[in-house]
Amino acid sequence: MQHPILLGTGLLVLLVGVLLMRWASRYDVSGLAADAAWRAVRKGRSLDVKAEAADMLNEQFGHIREDAERMGYGRAAAKHGVRFAIARFVGLAGLVAIVIGLGLGAAAFVL
Repeated sequence: MQHPILLGTGLLVLLVGVLLMRWASRYDVSGLAADAAWRAVRKGRSLDVKAEAADMLNEQFGHIREDAERMGYGRAAAKHGVRFAIARFVGLAGLVAIVIGLGLGAAAFVL
């Protein structure tokens, strides 16, 4: 390992990518499904993923309903729609950051 700065930078970028994807999964529908599957596995009910996904979606819809009651349906729809769109882009940015971090880590050993 001749380039410890490259390795450190790669690890930092990898960590940022994982954190970005973790944030994005809270507001993205595909991320919610993956989180539901992980939550079911952690609880030891791997066959009950459908019920866990339904619980998570009801939790998310509860937040939307609360916002709609508090600030109106139009604003709530706009807020959550924009959050969903941002989560899609942040998820992709996180995936790119993970790939770049792995590449930098590999380059630290190859160069």
